[in-house]
Amino acid sequence: MQYVNLGRSGLKVSRLCLGTMNFGPQTAEPDSWAIMDKALELGFNFFDTANVYGWKKGEGVTEQIVGRWLAQGGGRRDKIVLATKVYGPMGDGPNERRLSAYHIRRACEDSLRRLRTDHIDLYQMHHIDRETPLEEIWQAMELLVGQGKVLYVGSSNFPAWQIARANMLAAQRNFLGLVSEQCRGAPRLKAGAGQTRGTTAAGGAMGGVLQGEGRGAGGHGAGVDAGESRCHRADHRPAHHGPANREFARA
Repeated sequence: MQYVNLGRSGLKVSRLCLGTMNFGPQTAEPDSWAIMDKALELGFNFFDTANVYGWKKGEGVTEQIVGRWLAQGGGRRDKIVLATKVYGPMGDGPNERRLSAYHIRRACEDSLRRLRTDHIDLYQMHHIDRETPLEEIWQAMELLVGQGKVLYVGSSNFPAWQIARANMLAAQRNFLGLVSEQCRGAPRLKAGAGQTRGTTAAGGAMGGVLQGEGRGAGGHGAGVDAGESRCHRADHRPAHHGPANREFARA
């Protein structure tokens, strides 16, 4: 496994990052644990999730699965860089979504509880909030960093100009600002933020960690079995054709 700096930070992360978006709704918890164990064995140290993953409003299903996996011990928490996200609706109230200081504080506390940890290594804004001033957002993030609950801040689905604007304001506040941007495309970033690109692979099941057990891979059983068969005929490992959910590349 290769390791690179996360943007302009000194933090080293595996070039491949394990995404967990399908853990829960499409990949059962035992399979999700097997995927995370295998990823750790292969040298992954970068795990990405979000409070809305699991798609049951307010429950944070995927974060809970990751948290229970971490709670098994064995040094799991100390071996990974744990990333999650804030923005999406976690309830029906007007302040249970977006990036107000009120919601960021509450969402962070809830994610910490579900993940069964005392800190988040990379806390990412899942989307731009055009209703909340950047000054308010940075004030909230600075407080979390000061409290030791968050180490680094990142973004997701932000255009490059918005990253530049956010980091300019962060610099004025003597704050590190955004160190990474997670997106599906490949925009040019000139604002000191690293880039993570999303590529779904059946919640990791298409990577070969469940070889011969496709029927247990959520709703992807037939596809997993067929994909593995093609790889075996070509004498290739499934992981060479089914990447982890996310790949990190330094900007």
